[in-house]
Amino acid sequence: MMDVMTLVDEMSLKIILGVEPLDSFDSYVSKMKASKIDRAIEIQKLALNRYEKR
Repeated sequence: MMDVMTLVDEMSLKIILGVEPLDSFDSYVSKMKASKIDRAIEIQKLALNRYEKR
């Protein structure tokens, strides 16, 4: 999850500052999927569900 957070922070700043064009958003999303963001989200949801059941 730390890799994903780093990527989000870096890309957000680059897009806001205009270093990266908005057209590069698709490559940004594919980088996130390559870092297995779907699995990280699944793990977070499972942990939240366990917490809510207490």
